[in-house]
Amino acid sequence: MMRLAFGVVSGRDQEVWDVRGRPVSDSPGSAVVVGPAGGDPRSSAAELARLVEVGGVAVAGAGIELSQGFRSARLDGAGGDRRDAVLAALKVLGVAGMSRFGERTGILVALFGPATTKRVAAAAGQAATDGRWPALQLASAASDLLGPEQLERLLALSTTPGQPDPMGRLTPSALAAHLARVLSPFPAPRRLELLLDLWDQVAAHQAELQREQRIMATQARQSRLPELTLRYRSHEDELLLDRVRMELGPDPSLAQVARWTPHWAHMLHRALDNALAATVLLRTAVAVAEHGVADGLARFRDQLVAAAARLDDQAAGRASRRVPGQCGLPARPGCYVRDLARRADPPEPYVRQRLARAREYGLVVLDAVPELLEAGSDRLGPWASTDLRRWREVVGYTATRPPRSWEQIPVAGQRESLARRLAAQPDAAPYLVEEAGDLLWYGELADAVARLRGHDAATVVHVGPEAPDVTFDPPPGEAAPLDPRLDSLPLAVAGAAQLVSLGARAPRRCRTWKELVDGLISDVDLAQALTGTFQVPEPLTAVDDQEVPGTGLRVELARGPRTLAEWSSYMGNCIASPFYVEEATAGKCGLLALRDRDGVIAVNVELRLAKRRWHVAEMKARFNTEPEPGVGEQVLRFVAGIAPPALPEQTPAPRIPGERLPARRPRNQAFLDLAEPLAALASQAMTAPSAAWAIRVLESLAGAAGGSGGPSSEVLVALRRMRPGRLTETCRTALAPMGQTSTGPASAGTASARPTSAGTASARLTSAATTSARQASAGAASPGPAARLSELWAATWVRPLAGAIEQLDPGLRDRYDQLGLLLVDAPLPGSLRGLARHRAIAPARTAELVVRRIRAAIGRLARAADPVLAQAIGRGADTDVLCALVIATTIWPLETVPVTEPAHTSVPGFPASTLSDENGPWHRALPAAAELGADLTTFWDRVATGGLRVPPSWLGHGGWPALWNRAARNSRRTGYTA
Repeated sequence: MMRLAFGVVSGRDQEVWDVRGRPVSDSPGSAVVVGPAGGDPRSSAAELARLVEVGGVAVAGAGIELSQGFRSARLDGAGGDRRDAVLAALKVLGVAGMSRFGERTGILVALFGPATTKRVAAAAGQAATDGRWPALQLASAASDLLGPEQLERLLALSTTPGQPDPMGRLTPSALAAHLARVLSPFPAPRRLELLLDLWDQVAAHQAELQREQRIMATQARQSRLPELTLRYRSHEDELLLDRVRMELGPDPSLAQVARWTPHWAHMLHRALDNALAATVLLRTAVAVAEHGVADGLARFRDQLVAAAARLDDQAAGRASRRVPGQCGLPARPGCYVRDLARRADPPEPYVRQRLARAREYGLVVLDAVPELLEAGSDRLGPWASTDLRRWREVVGYTATRPPRSWEQIPVAGQRESLARRLAAQPDAAPYLVEEAGDLLWYGELADAVARLRGHDAATVVHVGPEAPDVTFDPPPGEAAPLDPRLDSLPLAVAGAAQLVSLGARAPRRCRTWKELVDGLISDVDLAQALTGTFQVPEPLTAVDDQEVPGTGLRVELARGPRTLAEWSSYMGNCIASPFYVEEATAGKCGLLALRDRDGVIAVNVELRLAKRRWHVAEMKARFNTEPEPGVGEQVLRFVAGIAPPALPEQTPAPRIPGERLPARRPRNQAFLDLAEPLAALASQAMTAPSAAWAIRVLESLAGAAGGSGGPSSEVLVALRRMRPGRLTETCRTALAPMGQTSTGPASAGTASARPTSAGTASARLTSAATTSARQASAGAASPGPAARLSELWAATWVRPLAGAIEQLDPGLRDRYDQLGLLLVDAPLPGSLRGLARHRAIAPARTAELVVRRIRAAIGRLARAADPVLAQAIGRGADTDVLCALVIATTIWPLETVPVTEPAHTSVPGFPASTLSDENGPWHRALPAAAELGADLTTFWDRVATGGLRVPPSWLGHGGWPALWNRAARNSRRTGYTA
């Protein structure tokens, strides 16, 4: 038998193989094939490998049928829960392949819980058919917090075509934990309201990021700004020298050139034309990114034509002519504008090639204009007074830079700004008042460059009658620590959960996600939470910035809380929570980030020191998912090679003559610390009235098996030494009618309510034993079985060793946290074997194991549909044992009849009971059903698909209501109600 994920155990007649068809090794959470022992798993393993490659390792946990008799599974240690596996399988196999991993109703229950309605099922099916997996994933994660009607709202959500997945890689179970932490304080309607608002905010944020990416994609990846700047300036120098030769002759003297005055108007007119052309080129690039090539060109066709008209053929030809030693790009942006304006329907590559340098042309002109204005100084009057009427009649103005707000002081003139002149002439059209010297066109060029970088407008600072200072690509401000990001919905929820873990409380009246986040941030002292440094052991500092062999990942060591906050903001985990901060500050752990070659965090790792060796306590990828295959093994090897901290040098104390050396510390310190107190408590538990009565009941089993009925310790040892088959037959014989006098409260029933602790069980059974003693003293006897089922079941509640351990000093229990292994029917570690053999503790452990094995034997009888057990249930079962047995038979593939309708939680019969009542008999019987051998992970799926079920042989006259009523009466006879 092998433990599988989600509480499942492989059968004794089954074998487990890995995805290569080899006998499985102990790799927690890995995908495996489970099938009949001796079978050929090769084809099933190949199919599992294909599924894992498509859907990830999580898909294996859904129990997919790979071939006849072979199913997929995951080994114990897998993260998440079954809904992660079911959703992964549904995405890979689709609605048509649901039958391979369960019935439709069971799958929906796994995704949304047992309260799934038909409307939710229909909405989920439609979402899966449409491929709206983000909505399905969110609804599954939120099913613990929302009702059916609200889940329908989530399942109706959709994403726009081309939108990134708003859910990312986070599993529903991990997202559910974050949602519960953030949204639990709110009523269900408010939770839905906040989730819908978050969905919209994430969609808007992703759409904006996509828009920015599309805009940047219109520009060439490799910058040629230095070459284009040289080309532009060389062309301007060439035109200036031609002007000198034209006016002063072909070979002017140096003195003539010194006395010559440049024509600044000509140069500034060219600069203005270049600026307008670059502006239109930039605007067209943005339009093409947002609306496509054809629509984008159409939107700016008039502006392209207007800008092209400002560059004649001769000037365009000269600017386009190749110059040896310089780049082949045109010297002026107007050349590309003319190309786009002259062709009615140019092909897409043609358009994109001419827009690819729009930003660089804009930067070159923005840099050249201030130099011209400064050099021209007071000689700019004729150019500055040039009107832009023809240009503005076609192009107009922008909403981000209206002329009535332009406060720039005009160049070359003692005039007021354009905004003030327009304020003095409120009825005048702006283009009748604006002049070139107002430099509004320069601000518009800066705005066009800024839009290409994702900003609404450039920042303009007016500094006087010269070119304004413009900032078209301001550096991004430093993000607030732990401010939840909207890159994906799980990342936003994880960030909010991180704030809650730091002690922040959500505002009660918030109705939007932004109000919720603002309230959380304002309620936590981030300055205090993110200050301080970690105590990092010396060997760990040596691995900082090293590469983990075979992974391409480089180690980054956390040295303070602020680093954890930055990691958490991207990874979507709670690594910056107080627990990790406090542990790292105290030097109890080391926290690492493994970054890829691009500097992106791939994995977070927590290291702890145990027995002078470093161990990986936790290792998770983004959103607490498992690392990529192969990474985990390489990290484990890397960590195993890290040196432990050096032992401090100790100078031995000088010996005093005649002084006795202290005794060496015994090897088994656990035995010395625990033997005396645990033995005393175990002896008390074994001599308690409840234990004495339970042992008398167990003696009836020994009598049924033909035992001698010696001392109680010998009876327990004899029962413990029985093989499973012999013990099962012994229980069957004891329950069969034999006409013997009962040793317990046979005629009056028994106390069988499920105790909440060993102490509670002792109290209840003490009362049952007292009742039994009274009946025995009065000669109460009844013909029938050697032991009634209810009293045998009640006897198995006696757990003397569990009660003794529970009463131990809490400090000892915390120090020796492996004490619970004494209660498990499995080989013990060496540190506990001495305790198990102690003469006062051994009988208590024997009793502990015997009662567990008796319950397993009763489970085997039930699974075999044994008629003796069926008669015992009809005669003497109480609600405690009946609930446990019915839960088990519902899970097992037996011939049964329904007690409840599928997916209904109300159980017929008096007294009334429901499966959903956490304090009712059915919930209390779940652990007992597990001790019978039932796999509880499938219980709710079975209830959803077939209802609560019971073998027909258990039902006599009156059916289930009569059986339930008799069981309730048996429980009440001793004053206990299950």
